[in-house]
Amino acid sequence: MLTLIIELILLETKTADIISKSKDFSSSISTWGDEIYFKTPINGIKLEENARDTIDFNEIAYWVEGNSIAIGFGITPASINDEISLVSKVNIWAEFDKKIYNIDFFRSINDGNIIKLIN
Repeated sequence: MLTLIIELILLETKTADIISKSKDFSSSISTWGDEIYFKTPINGIKLEENARDTIDFNEIAYWVEGNSIAIGFGITPASINDEISLVSKVNIWAEFDKKIYNIDFFRSINDGNIIKLIN
């Protein structure tokens, strides 16, 4: 089974602060169009004022309603035109270097692959 490692650049947000202080965890990945997401054991994160449902390629989101981290990299079932739309508003809390992690990298990820969040 594939285990993913993605180096993140944390943003200065409440969500990033909570996630960065959490214990390490592993989770099974699910896909939804060109989005991967995975459940977290992290509680207490609330929707932030600047939450949105459209993200840019290289942004890492926290989906409050699903208690999950989401990474969009292309068209999802919620997309209109070429935008990366998620199912509902999310908190943007981190970014990744899109020169290192390109769209092909994310398209190689399958349901059931394991991702590990290490702080």
